[in-house]
Amino acid sequence: MALNLTSILNQDDGKALVEEYLNKRLLERRDWETILTNKKWGRVDPLRTYDGQWSKFTRKGRARRPQTMPSPSGTGSDPNSGAHINTAQVKLPIEFLQEYIDISKVAKMTSWINLDEWARDDLPFALKRRLHEFVQNRFVVGRFTPGVWDTTHNIASTAFDQSAEATVTLYDESFTFLSAAKYYVNDVGNFDLMDGSERANWADMRRIGVRLGLAGARKIGGTWICVCSEAFWTDLLMDDDSGRLTAAIAGGLQTAIKGLEEHTTFRYAGFTFVIDDAPYTEDIGNENKRANFGPIHSALCFGAKTYTWMPMTGKDGGSMKDPPLKITDNTKTGYGYSLGYLLPYQTGIINDTWGCVYKAPVSEQKPNGYDADDPDAMLEGFGNYV
Repeated sequence: MALNLTSILNQDDGKALVEEYLNKRLLERRDWETILTNKKWGRVDPLRTYDGQWSKFTRKGRARRPQTMPSPSGTGSDPNSGAHINTAQVKLPIEFLQEYIDISKVAKMTSWINLDEWARDDLPFALKRRLHEFVQNRFVVGRFTPGVWDTTHNIASTAFDQSAEATVTLYDESFTFLSAAKYYVNDVGNFDLMDGSERANWADMRRIGVRLGLAGARKIGGTWICVCSEAFWTDLLMDDDSGRLTAAIAGGLQTAIKGLEEHTTFRYAGFTFVIDDAPYTEDIGNENKRANFGPIHSALCFGAKTYTWMPMTGKDGGSMKDPPLKITDNTKTGYGYSLGYLLPYQTGIINDTWGCVYKAPVSEQKPNGYDADDPDAMLEGFGNYV
């Protein structure tokens, strides 16, 4: 096969061959799971054939205590106590991710190698990132109004992840997206009452654990899960928990000792902590709007099957048995092509009381090498982090 696209895209058979090849390359990736989209924690709900444009889920609450079997003396007695499970239906629509890249046939600007790399590495990575963000969005706001790029892809004609949209109508059906309960550092009442100097602490984590338990959330491997940023976790470790953390380590809490030695997370205060390298962050005074490097970070705390997501590969009966990668002639003369995709996805909160969002300002918010005045310049020290 030639190393450029001139001979590949000059006929319909060639385009079909490229599409089939790229589809297989895309499905070769088996590392689709991320911190939040994985089979350990959330519900995996693939789009089944002929299921339609949405899926229904049953949210279960606590059941009433069943009645003792009545005396057999009375014939025809009914032992039913009315112990119905408290249930509610949650509907989630099938939504889509779409994008395309331009392929120049005449100028040979796009090599076959670059195109293959895009389908094998770049596209899967971008999809994983976006699906991860969608789960975060569902926890914090439920759903954002979708962002849209302009025709040149230079600016966004509609803002991304900035405007919450709790209820939306798709396929002539109304859907209401659930979000998780929100808790703010030191249990203050709302977002604006947080003092910028306050930090995440173990007392808050214990309160959150108790509230999850009272809501009936089921633990995962004996603990709740807390997905937080590196900055959030580092601040949390600065709280000695009234001496309990030091005492636990000194007393031989092996997982904590190993975690501290390796600079990794560990189980403590009823939670298993997992670092999120792409956390949900917000700016002061702008709640429910994603920021690139905001000073307020959100930690997601949850029990088993709090949320659902759609797997991207077909190996579990998922949504991409035949991923629609498509090469299209986008010029009147036939000398320009684009390669695009339209992929179904679905994420959503099913049991909104089984998870929560814990928000707190962090001590460090800016990435390595970042300078707000000159993003291309490297930072020379912590003095620039003011």
